[in-house]
Amino acid sequence: MDSRKKWVAVGAASVLGLGLLAGGAVAQASEMSISDRSGDQVGTGITRIDDRVNESPVLVPSNSVSATSTTSPVSAQSAVSPVSAPSPVSAPSPVSPVSAPSPASPVSAVSPASPVSVQSAASPVSAPSAASPASSD
Repeated sequence: MDSRKKWVAVGAASVLGLGLLAGGAVAQASEMSISDRSGDQVGTGITRIDDRVNESPVLVPSNSVSATSTTSPVSAQSAVSPVSAPSPVSAPSPVSPVSAPSPASPVSAVSPASPVSVQSAASPVSAPSAASPASSD
């Protein structure tokens, strides 16, 4: 299978997967009822823009159970932490002594002179090159 056919197959499988995901979302949304904040059912869904109410609806699954909230007990006041004592001031570090100057390096020896180079032989004259067929000379 060449690369182009493989990518067409991958794209088609991706579109099919997205379609299944969207279908599942629609099916789940159709199972929910719309309620207002007091819990009264407003309707089964909004079919037109004119169907909106001024309150913001709360989506609740139709098979859900509502729970009543209870107030939690007040927690005890925590004790105040004691103030810690300030840390002592550290002594200043001693001043380091001045270091002695380093001795001078010895003078290096003179290097010997290099020998004179021998003249190389002249290269032979090269043969003239053939004219190129594309040249206009």
